[in-house]
Amino acid sequence: MGRLRYNAAISLDGFIASPDGSTDWIVEDDSIDFNAIYAEFGSYLMGRKTYEVVTSYGGANPLAATARENVLVVSGQMKQEDHPGITILRDGFIDAIRELKARDGRDIWFMGGGQLAATLLAAGLIDAFEMAVMPVVLGKGVKMVAETDETAQSGYRLHLSAAEKLDKSGIMMLKYAVRCD
Repeated sequence: MGRLRYNAAISLDGFIASPDGSTDWIVEDDSIDFNAIYAEFGSYLMGRKTYEVVTSYGGANPLAATARENVLVVSGQMKQEDHPGITILRDGFIDAIRELKARDGRDIWFMGGGQLAATLLAAGLIDAFEMAVMPVVLGKGVKMVAETDETAQSGYRLHLSAAEKLDKSGIMMLKYAVRCD
């Protein structure tokens, strides 16, 4: 069974984007081998806003050459006919993600955002958090996991499985497995 891995850059104070949704605060580090990371995944899952950020990179969009069925965007606003190069998930997306995890066997890279992360976490779908913690404090912005009634009441236990400091940039690469206590 494939795992859903929440993989994102976050500020030291837990934000994945500035209040305006921008990510220009992310520290670059050329020692990160993104091609090797992308090769670990069979599919890429994100919300509409994250998709808009990724596609704003133009020719540098890392998913531009990825097959339609492997780029999944959860959106109640986007229409499939307007975006033939990706798969739009609407109602029933939780079941669709469960089926993909069971069927494909390859890991799924969940890229964000915070509200979708809260929904997926509450549904028991996130298997791992893999965060690149930037040496930056934003003070406010888009939280890594949005506060919802369920996340505020439940809390989730994580198990640290790897930690690496990138000397050049000071980025901390942290991997946590979600515990099923």
